[in-house]
Amino acid sequence: MTTPSLAEKAARFAKLHDEGCFILPNAWDVPSAALIVEAGFDVLATTSAGVAFAQGLPDGETIGRDRMLAVAGDIARRVPVPVSADLEAGYGATPADVAETVRRAIAAGLIGCNIEDSDPATHKLFDFEQSVARIKAGVDAAPAAGLADFVLNARTDPFLVAMGSPAQNLAEAVRRANAFLAAGARSAFVPGPVDGATIGTLAKAIKGPLNVMAVARSHVPPLAELRALGVRRVSLGGSLMSATYGFAQRTLKVLTETGAFDYAASSGVNHGNLTAMMRKYA
Repeated sequence: MTTPSLAEKAARFAKLHDEGCFILPNAWDVPSAALIVEAGFDVLATTSAGVAFAQGLPDGETIGRDRMLAVAGDIARRVPVPVSADLEAGYGATPADVAETVRRAIAAGLIGCNIEDSDPATHKLFDFEQSVARIKAGVDAAPAAGLADFVLNARTDPFLVAMGSPAQNLAEAVRRANAFLAAGARSAFVPGPVDGATIGTLAKAIKGPLNVMAVARSHVPPLAELRALGVRRVSLGGSLMSATYGFAQRTLKVLTETGAFDYAASSGVNHGNLTAMMRKYA
């Protein structure tokens, strides 16, 4: 089978945003990415939190651009499907920083990325005009780097930074999402809301594809309901990684309390199967 080119992968991924609603699972290393592909998903993304945690670092750009792109690029090289990456706030406050991050993402073999509008240094939103300029710089960098179908997923964080009341957060998320889409972003990402009413309001007010996130310990509506609400893309964020680590945490607690090894028989992926899978994606 012929391996698709980067441009073909980018075009395939971009087209998914035109209609319907799809799940975008998030990997944090090559084995988790391979499991996603083996489960039948034909696109995937990375989780910035998951990558950072797997590298022994806290979330919030502490990993740096070089190390994040090294991990995401390794995943992109080793799986046959399109890979987008969560590149946090772009590793710098200026539009030029975001443009450089997009150029380097393309060079690493990625066909899309998230760029968020909250400053990891202050945990507040970047100024509105600055935020729009940052997204536009990232959008413009992609075709200049030879990948016109690169999908910049512009993330806006009023709900996460709790900038105001729920109504104010909603209004600002809509304002920023629409400005980012007008600047050329392929989709708008509003993390935080998990209830159908808020998500439906966002989908109606935002003039382009909406990405929402299924987060740990929440009750996000099922895919069919999200599709009916008008959502185009559902990220898992760090929730798959969190669930994996949660299983390990619960298992270790049981071991300290009972000393029973039942977990080894009742769950887990067979060692031989994992070995075969890693040979396949080596």
